[in-house]
Amino acid sequence: MFHFRILFIFLLSASVRLHAQPSKLIHWAEMEKMLTDPSDSLTVINFWATWCKPCVAEIPHFEDARKIYKNKPVRFWYVSLDFKEDKAKKLDVFAKKKMAGAQVFLLDEINYNNWIDKVEPSWGGGIPVTLFLNNVKKFRKFVNSEMGAEQLNQIIQSNL
Repeated sequence: MFHFRILFIFLLSASVRLHAQPSKLIHWAEMEKMLTDPSDSLTVINFWATWCKPCVAEIPHFEDARKIYKNKPVRFWYVSLDFKEDKAKKLDVFAKKKMAGAQVFLLDEINYNNWIDKVEPSWGGGIPVTLFLNNVKKFRKFVNSEMGAEQLNQIIQSNL
């Protein structure tokens, strides 16, 4: 009987891990809190989508940097602009495979005109874009293009 309990607990925990969703659905209110977070860490917010080829192409650079700076005051937040209905089929599958352990959010706000200029007034809506910020140090840098590893690391290094 004891072995069956252990087996049951093991299978139950494995099932929970298999069904865990790697991305979190958020709305503008949560995104706004993220943008105004009072932490003294450099926050790297990458806006992207699984259907955007340049976005997917730059993800390995961000993931490499996330691993390099894991013991530094740097946070990486991936904000997906995928469609809500694609969360389980595309986004979560991609995140599990390519971004294991990363903080991935799905912004469920389809009326982009209501929030894009609140992120950055110069943002025309294209992706990928990346926002670097540290609200304590009043640092904010917006990059409106695909980023390579060198550019990404240079911005991070210069703001640690």
